[in-house]
Amino acid sequence: WRMRRLSDIARSDIERLHASLGQERGKYAANHAVRLLRHMFNRAADWGTLRSANPAQGVKPFKETKRERFLSPQELQRVNASLLEEPDWRWRAYFPLALMLGTRKSELLAMRWADIDFAARTWRIPETKTGNSHLLPLPGPAMAMLEALPSRDKSEWVFLGDGKSGHIAEPAKAWQRIRRRAGVADVRIHDLRHTLASWLVAQGFNLPLIGRALNHTQTAT
Repeated sequence: WRMRRLSDIARSDIERLHASLGQERGKYAANHAVRLLRHMFNRAADWGTLRSANPAQGVKPFKETKRERFLSPQELQRVNASLLEEPDWRWRAYFPLALMLGTRKSELLAMRWADIDFAARTWRIPETKTGNSHLLPLPGPAMAMLEALPSRDKSEWVFLGDGKSGHIAEPAKAWQRIRRRAGVADVRIHDLRHTLASWLVAQGFNLPLIGRALNHTQTAT
């Protein structure tokens, strides 16, 4: 599609893409791709570069079964063992921190040293999904891990990278090899966030506190 005009892309093209992604990548990925395309075409219409109807509108999504997947203590032991075999120090630190802090993927990828207060043991996330900043307490193990990272005093970013952003950008490939070694092939990165939430519930913490830890604006979430 790269060299095609926006107006040349028809609903049938998107339906074929949706079907092929459903077979190759799964129903969730296929539905997500259509939602993304719908948003892109809507944005193009706002900019005046698309004057025809949105071709992604009305594409019927696959039925999604809501799931709650989190790591058991035994699975977590296997993930930890797999992490020890990971050659890249950034991913060896990124995934344990994701589990301990319960942050969203993009927030942790863009973690900056300037936002960490080692004296107060807090991390101020400048902008979250809700559009607000979020002050997050850092537990002892997370502090110890951060203090030992080689990027400290050498880079603006905790997880420095080679791309335009300056930090690492996509953990999917690293997580695939880590979870494959651990034998938890169905666990997504976002499920680490679910795991933290499930532990907090099991320990008896109340829902407003858990919502605050995960930066959910609605307790129902």
